[in-house]
Amino acid sequence: MQTTVDTGTARVIEPFAPPLLAPDDEWKLSDLFLNWHRLAQGGDLVLPISPLAIRLITVDPDDAAAPAQVVEIIESDPILTARILGLANAAVFAGSGRPILDIRTAVMRLGLQTALRVALAQLAAIWMRKSTTMPDRRLLRGLWHEYLRTAFCAHEMARALHLEGGVPGMAYAGGLLHDVGTLALCSALPEPMTRFIRAGMCKGTPLYREFVEAHTCLGEELLISCGAPAELAEAARRHHDGLALDAAVSTLLVLLADHLHDAVLAHAASTAMPLPDDLPATCFDAPTRAVSDTVESLGLDMQLDDIVVAVARDLERIDALAGDFL
Repeated sequence: MQTTVDTGTARVIEPFAPPLLAPDDEWKLSDLFLNWHRLAQGGDLVLPISPLAIRLITVDPDDAAAPAQVVEIIESDPILTARILGLANAAVFAGSGRPILDIRTAVMRLGLQTALRVALAQLAAIWMRKSTTMPDRRLLRGLWHEYLRTAFCAHEMARALHLEGGVPGMAYAGGLLHDVGTLALCSALPEPMTRFIRAGMCKGTPLYREFVEAHTCLGEELLISCGAPAELAEAARRHHDGLALDAAVSTLLVLLADHLHDAVLAHAASTAMPLPDDLPATCFDAPTRAVSDTVESLGLDMQLDDIVVAVARDLERIDALAGDFL
């Protein structure tokens, strides 16, 4: 967990010691983590991801038919339609002048790439809200904010590498959905999982190692069962791994983004940008040698600072996407 200190000119994020878990929580969580496969087999604790989300993920932005496809997907869901219209009219997304009342115009104003990302984020948020009974809604929103930052970082890295076709979109989707296994665990034991996250996920302990194995394997299984693209399932399974030459590029970008998202907050704090009220402990410690090797192999060494700054400038949009939707 983190706390924010006002230095007069800028805010500094300082760590503080997380609370310890009660032995009863440790026992329950260890049993849950070691038997994660029961959740995958049960199929009733976590709702399937909306088929509309899968359709959005597989849209090829370079296809001439993509704008019409995105409009059709959004218009097929009234809640999504209302949310996209609201965001298209929001000042943070350059809304101004005559109000936008139809999705086709909203997609034109937002731009196809932004419309895709915004729509997918809203569908994921709806799914996240319905899929977990976690009692601490502020913490749930903090987790969602973290996933959005991860997605924005992954997408920005794909752009920095000039990757084309569906890779930037897949990296963004991977950032949003790589932790579905954690959400499933939260659905199974909401209160102990809340305390576990508040306790910094007990990093450095056997319980943390059990959690890593459980939420990555479970996430992979859940995404496969939803019919998600193989790259998304791979990102869920391997986002704690190091450099893997056989992994998809989008998986490597998600792995790096999950280390980079806290740097976005650190930059924002150092420049007195507004920060969210409540943030969970990060899933990672300091970057490992494997992470450094991955950065070097992708040729991102000299671009990470620029990527952090670019995503920090998008924090207002990220906060709007997180909203009070949870």
